[in-house]
Amino acid sequence: MLDHRGGDALMDLNDVKAGKYQLVAPRWDQITSKPGEPLEFIRHRRGAIVELNTEDAKRLVGAGAVVKPGQLEKTKAEQARAIAERAAAEYQAILAGLPEDVRADVAPTTVAKDEGPKPGSIEAILAEVGDDADKATAALEAEVGEGGKNRAGLVKKLQGVIERSQGS
Repeated sequence: MLDHRGGDALMDLNDVKAGKYQLVAPRWDQITSKPGEPLEFIRHRRGAIVELNTEDAKRLVGAGAVVKPGQLEKTKAEQARAIAERAAAEYQAILAGLPEDVRADVAPTTVAKDEGPKPGSIEAILAEVGDDADKATAALEAEVGEGGKNRAGLVKKLQGVIERSQGS
């Protein structure tokens, strides 16, 4: 049994019926005259959708000359998708092997941007306060005033900023 669906799956010739098929052979001459009459035919070219009786359908499917309509396009789309997926995987593998600075030049969206500390984090509060005693006092009041859920490390550092400013 031959593969008659564009490399997708096998088509059993016992299941072939009359109907529409797409020509994959370069051409097919469909004889339209009756036996004994002058020869008349219709020439079909690759890609044409042809209406076949059961006998012609079995013969042409068996020869690999026709497939179900749309099967060629479906097979091409599946092949293109497989190629694209392999290329994407190869691209990701190559990117993963690059140093971060080179990767940032090649594909900036793949490198996490350093956006600084999260708002409200100890690092963000200390960065905002700096050496300013007034800001440290305001931050300390905000931290202690939150119902006893203050962060001891932050409180200590803010108190240190306030003490340093009073000592100078």
